[in-house]
Amino acid sequence: MPEHHKSKRLAGAALAALIVALPGSFAAAQKIAFEHYTLDNGLTVILHEDHRLPRVAVNLWYYVGSKDEPKGRSGFAHLFEHLMFMGTKNVPIGQFDNIMEGAGGSNNATTSSDRTNYFESGPGELLELFLFLEADRMTGLSRAMTLEKLNTQRGVVRNERRQSYENRPYGQLWLEIPALIYPAGHPYHHPVIGSHADLDNAAVSDVIDFFDGFYFPANASLAIAGDFDPEEARTLVKKYFGSIPRRAKITRKKPPAPTIEGVLRKTLTDAVELPLACFVWHSPAFYSEGDADMDIVASALARGKSSRLYRRLVYDKKLAQDVSAYQSSSLLGSKFIIQVFALPGADTKENLERLGAIEREVDAVVAELREGGVTAREIGRARNSTESAFWSALESLEEKADLLNRYLFHFGNPGAIERDLGRYSKVTAYSTSSWAKKVLKPNGRLILHVLPEEKKGGKQ
Repeated sequence: MPEHHKSKRLAGAALAALIVALPGSFAAAQKIAFEHYTLDNGLTVILHEDHRLPRVAVNLWYYVGSKDEPKGRSGFAHLFEHLMFMGTKNVPIGQFDNIMEGAGGSNNATTSSDRTNYFESGPGELLELFLFLEADRMTGLSRAMTLEKLNTQRGVVRNERRQSYENRPYGQLWLEIPALIYPAGHPYHHPVIGSHADLDNAAVSDVIDFFDGFYFPANASLAIAGDFDPEEARTLVKKYFGSIPRRAKITRKKPPAPTIEGVLRKTLTDAVELPLACFVWHSPAFYSEGDADMDIVASALARGKSSRLYRRLVYDKKLAQDVSAYQSSSLLGSKFIIQVFALPGADTKENLERLGAIEREVDAVVAELREGGVTAREIGRARNSTESAFWSALESLEEKADLLNRYLFHFGNPGAIERDLGRYSKVTAYSTSSWAKKVLKPNGRLILHVLPEEKKGGKQ
């Protein structure tokens, strides 16, 4: 599922999500040179020089996502993705984008369950402007918060929930899954977008408290990539961020690993043409042991028309129109998801029969993989098919800046590219079989059906 993003333009695809596996020699050749240091107030800074084009990218990660929202405050991290553009004393409402775009730059933001990032790119001479604007809202946003601003963005976010989930085909699915597979009190129990009730009940004081609790230097990291002088960059970072007061880092307790007892089932109806079967399992956390293996398993099951599930369900059995499988990875644990869009039946009864047949075929294919693992050919195909995409992504300053922040967040080291890619070189038929047996159990999963709404007369 894509992360939430501002509507101006789609945020660049997460580089790590493109990596399935690459040969060791390729990984070794793709080291990203960087300088890494920490200001006295706790802000971690990463500098990467790339002088091929006169451009610069700034990428600021705040270590706050929907998992950090207290009860009754769901959606606040994503709400701040919008509020951060509502102005400060120095940069009044509406001027952030005007100043940015008037100078030839662009900006955006994304929110996930684990973090929020804000990023800018443009001509190299805009580096000082980018740093001023980011530091200004880190220090001045809460002091300039008003009920009018909150109401404006509250309305925008609630409308986004309607458009992106409630009124979007199959969108209900992504609102239902978190509460079904994570227990109450777990940080992932609610969706990133939050609930209407929590957003509607938010007061200005609630918003200010949330901002002051998470948006400060020691809970953030700043990556700069592109055509800049490193000494000048260090001077500018200190100029704009160095005087922000130091606060202690946030300590978080890791929740117990969630489990699903038996098989959870739920059926939804929606204004859609095709019935959908969705299978969800808990799986290893992002970058943890087994995460790479499950990426390869997903590729073998449903990446391309020669994949196992596509061949079985679309070609051989003619039950489905399309199928996908992926490892949706997050810090505290991931979800392994298989989605099958069935060919439509004449009525609800026929659709349910077809979804039942699809479930039996999915179970059979997954059982075969659990026992035999992924073949060497499938592993090789997964590696080769993503090498060009990975290479292309490394050409982007924005992607490199985000990748450096991502590695720092997950590994504690921005230079973890070889460690990351090295995980995939260790994947074997045996390891994929072992992890598939641990993750893709017949029990311990959620099965969701989405049925087309019945029209008058009982027909669809």
